[in-house]
Amino acid sequence: MSPTFSFWTPAQRQRVAQAAFELLAHVGVQLAQPEAHVLLGEAGARIDGDRVYIPAPLIQKALASAPSGIAIYDRNGQPAMRLEGYHYYYGAHTDAPDVLDSFTHERRPCCAADVGHHAALINTLPHLHYTTASGMVADRPAQIADRVSLAQCLIHATKPVLAMPVAPRALADCHEMAALAACGTDVLREKPCMIVYAEPVSPLVHPDSSLEKLLYCADHRIPVVYTPYAAMGGTAPLSPAAITAQLCAESLSGLVVHQLKAPGAPFIFGGMASVMDMKTTIFSYGAPEFQRGNTLMAEMAHHFELPNFGTAGTSDAQCFDGQALVEATSSCVLAALSGANLIHDVGLLGNATVVMPEMIVATDEVIAMVRHMLGEVPTDDAALALDVIGAVGPGGEFVTHAHTLEHFREVWYPDLFYRGGDKAWSVSDQASFEARVNARTRELMRTPKPALLPEETVQAIQAVVQRAEAAL
Repeated sequence: MSPTFSFWTPAQRQRVAQAAFELLAHVGVQLAQPEAHVLLGEAGARIDGDRVYIPAPLIQKALASAPSGIAIYDRNGQPAMRLEGYHYYYGAHTDAPDVLDSFTHERRPCCAADVGHHAALINTLPHLHYTTASGMVADRPAQIADRVSLAQCLIHATKPVLAMPVAPRALADCHEMAALAACGTDVLREKPCMIVYAEPVSPLVHPDSSLEKLLYCADHRIPVVYTPYAAMGGTAPLSPAAITAQLCAESLSGLVVHQLKAPGAPFIFGGMASVMDMKTTIFSYGAPEFQRGNTLMAEMAHHFELPNFGTAGTSDAQCFDGQALVEATSSCVLAALSGANLIHDVGLLGNATVVMPEMIVATDEVIAMVRHMLGEVPTDDAALALDVIGAVGPGGEFVTHAHTLEHFREVWYPDLFYRGGDKAWSVSDQASFEARVNARTRELMRTPKPALLPEETVQAIQAVVQRAEAAL
């Protein structure tokens, strides 16, 4: 057994779920998208202008039809993630408004080339399972930045990608590019290597564009994350239970529309429950309330038996320092213990404004440590090794015993954390942890990478971006 963690009892989770149902039935959501209106109205929801009230039976029906597990593949068609139960996988962010340059240590606007470098970096790190392309590049038109970022990820990495298209037209282009990389639309449908992100707006608003992306994904069986982001004291009540109920209502109402469109289509539940820091007014990406809120949403996903969208490896720190590592590590531990499935945003720091490549590399090591620390601890006869203890006897030593030789590789040995002792340290260059991580990051980014796609496929993907730019 692997350890798990929860804040709430089953009865408490049921009470929060009931509160979400009550919100949808009596407060409703703001929703005006025509097709969603028709689907909901015909299914029995009460509609009053752009306010829609969703009764509990519709939510329960949607929960019954949505898959409890989703298989995600890499671009070569190999299994990469199984999003269900307490399985957890971490993904790193390739772009944000800014990047902290690993070579110049300068904070500057993120460019398209940075996204490609970051995607290639993530592709080399064994404990990160996917990339996130959010479409924030300063050197291309903002209207096509989402496609620019996705193209860079598809070209420079084979790992699955979480795409964040801004508009429905952009989603169709993203779908086309992913199909090119995966060798066909049918292959992409059977073995999805792209997940799409869409979100409602807290509190309880579903923009037309978000619903149109949701409906498109349902129709094409593209796995979709539909997750709100709210902050206690800002866009949700200053109460952990209340914000969790609100976020559940927002994600579940999207699920109802999604399953009415295509029962059984893959849907990933979620919600990011942050807090507005009243000293600074920022929506925190590292506060304990944020980490606890994400854990509570993972608990609710298990309650509803839906795959969950988690968050970890983030921080409010503005540089690669102790604060960044502490906040990223604690969030990674909680996400793993809560079984948060699709855990995103590794390396996204500074209140979600800057990507730090060093933090991506450092957190990969942290994740390896967390996985080992939280792994199964067997108690069978071989694990208890009573025969070995008996053979060595009181006052003996195990260094030279065959049992040690057989098992010493099962210990976790770090690449970046130092264990060498004071004598080795005194004759070393005494580089700090930050310096070691920076050197490793630059080494990985400088190492030549093989071409991962045929040149004609690369050109076809880039042609989709060029077509979108020509249409501006």
